[in-house]
Amino acid sequence: MSVVLGIDTAGPVAGAAILGPGIEKTWSDRIVRGADTVLIPAIAELMDGVSGIDIVAVSVGPGAFTGLRVGVATALGFAVSMECPVVCVSSLEARAFQADHEQILALLDARKSRVYAQLFDGSGDYPIALSGPRDAPLADVLPSTAFMATGEGALLDVESIVTSGGIVDPQADRSPAMAVAQLGRLRSSDAVGPNEVALAYLRDADAKKPGST
Repeated sequence: MSVVLGIDTAGPVAGAAILGPGIEKTWSDRIVRGADTVLIPAIAELMDGVSGIDIVAVSVGPGAFTGLRVGVATALGFAVSMECPVVCVSSLEARAFQADHEQILALLDARKSRVYAQLFDGSGDYPIALSGPRDAPLADVLPSTAFMATGEGALLDVESIVTSGGIVDPQADRSPAMAVAQLGRLRSSDAVGPNEVALAYLRDADAKKPGST
């Protein structure tokens, strides 16, 4: 069975995990800035005693622009150095994967009173998307039937979620790094070369180069 390195930096809690035969290691930390200076040493510590990595799985979005770039750049660095492929994982699916409910709404803070959101069927072994990922106000993505909200975005307006008939995952803001690693192992056949990895943004970056439109 493959050894998988999972990385998620789509939200304020950065995380990494290693999953393999007899190996389940995780690390996470809430990072305000400078994730690149913390993430690599943390992964190096996780890899202590691990002979090698066969697959790198990484959240490619949607999520925080800077965080995603740091996570993907780190994943590519490890993939190139260890000559292994990369599995691209949706940051919303990874959050849904670790929740336990028949219908799961995965949410990330998109700023500007908006969320990145996607609805999943959580009744099986892994989540099945019921909608595409959206960048919208929370009120526009709340289901009309019972659901669990998970991901950091679920904590932005708990009252609205509960009023609409939903419940909030008690561990909504935990890192889904292990879920990323698990999805990476499940989808090893979808692995691509490091040069084929692309970020999945739903919104243009706010910071633009001078003269750009």
